[in-house]
Amino acid sequence: MPRLHSILLLVVLACALPPRVASAADEPPPKPLKATGDFGYVSTAGNSDVKTLNSSDKIEYTNGRWLFTQDGAAVWGTDHGIENAGAYMVGLRADYKLAERIGVYALGSWRRNTFAAIARQFDESVGLVYHALTPQPHQLDLEAGVGVAQRHNTLGDQDDFGTGRLAAYYRYYFREKAYVETSGAYLGNFKNSDDYETDAKAALVAPLGGMLAIKLGYNYHYRNAPPPGFRQWDSMFSSGIQLTY
Repeated sequence: MPRLHSILLLVVLACALPPRVASAADEPPPKPLKATGDFGYVSTAGNSDVKTLNSSDKIEYTNGRWLFTQDGAAVWGTDHGIENAGAYMVGLRADYKLAERIGVYALGSWRRNTFAAIARQFDESVGLVYHALTPQPHQLDLEAGVGVAQRHNTLGDQDDFGTGRLAAYYRYYFREKAYVETSGAYLGNFKNSDDYETDAKAALVAPLGGMLAIKLGYNYHYRNAPPPGFRQWDSMFSSGIQLTY
């Protein structure tokens, strides 16, 4: 319960802060390069011997109408020296703004999670972006696209298929550097319509000062038709320090 109490306290403190939106004259010129890194670590000894490490990063570079993004995430854990968690992801993405609210994107990603039977999976997609709401304090993006995937599972099977992708992203600023964000994505399998995937993420960020902030996050992944013997879903709650440049 202490963890739940900490989450509730952070939510209350963040929500108590009034939204503050600076005028265009007060805002400094946007930086072309932004980088964010998150880190969390837990280690126990004595009656229990558990180690858990989670980290992620996001780098954004803006050049005119172009936005280039690299992101990654890693989760690793052991229980009495035996690995019981291991999920890794790296993604690259390019966005081009066609108009104030319309854009196009191209992305590619690699992920691995042997505990969910994924030895490696590559996903490539292109599509459209609609900026339904622009900051601040609200930001809402809607996406639709098509692509291909190459999946190699831990049983030695290789599967290549076309995909359809739908996604949404929302962020609300309580004030500068204090925000809540959520995102969701659906990945359909054109080869086997039963084998679709969904991802949902939520995060709350509260600044500590300077470049440091506290971040609480929750990720949920669902696959409708995993190999026999594997569960359909995985979830992760994380808490840690965020560093923003």
